[in-house]
Amino acid sequence: MGSRFLDSLFLPLIEAGTVVLGAVLFIILTMACEVGFRVGRSRGRTIKKSEEETSATSTLTAGMLALLAFMLGLTIDFAQNRFEARRDRVAEEATTIDTAWNRAKLIGGPEGEAMAALIADYAKTRLDFTGADYRGPVPALIARTEAQKDAIWALATEAARKSPTPVMATLVTALNSMFDAALSQRFAFDGRVPGDMIDMLIVGSMLAIGAMGYELGLGGIRQPVLSSLLLIMWTGGLVMTVDLELPRRGDIRVETAPLEWVIESFAKAPPGAPAPHP
Repeated sequence: MGSRFLDSLFLPLIEAGTVVLGAVLFIILTMACEVGFRVGRSRGRTIKKSEEETSATSTLTAGMLALLAFMLGLTIDFAQNRFEARRDRVAEEATTIDTAWNRAKLIGGPEGEAMAALIADYAKTRLDFTGADYRGPVPALIARTEAQKDAIWALATEAARKSPTPVMATLVTALNSMFDAALSQRFAFDGRVPGDMIDMLIVGSMLAIGAMGYELGLGGIRQPVLSSLLLIMWTGGLVMTVDLELPRRGDIRVETAPLEWVIESFAKAPPGAPAPHP
């Protein structure tokens, strides 16, 4: 399940580009810091500050920032793991397609050549699915994948009934692995960071940065350079997390090179011969 706050407010910004998203997040955090500073400065003027109160404020603010840093690290880890899963699934799927194509070539005859041609078209569909963005025809590509899978399986079933050989058994196994890899890839692309984690991170960032501004205001001292550097670094972490979280948006995309290499190897293989491994 995705982040409702992120989906409703930040998807238009992500579509505009990560630079725009970063700029908006930086402005939001800067405003939170400024509001906290002004509240702290106002309170500092109306109360008699003591060493105990200053120490307590510093301790609480440091605790909030430490907890927020932990949340950011945890969320980035979740998002990165899902990105790596999608990346690994691409390589796995390319390998299974290459294996199935070569096994079909080993079968030979009209059935084997027909299956190899269908698997080559199937590989192109999977490449389109992997590289599609959020505006792409993803449902249509899923439907095409299913139709091609049915056609390949029908040919394999017919060939297996005619010639139930050990080589045919290896082809059936390879086809099962290829179809399973497609399902794993689809699940990996649909996987998201747990529901409200990014919501909590963004809201928590506003509160913690506001508390930092409050502490600075209580002391009556601005730190514009250091505060800006902290906000820039924090914004960068948030943007990277959001970018990793959404596989078909933003700038961080899964590479499709393994599928491209396999398709190229099919084109280079001599007629009737297995393809060289990419």
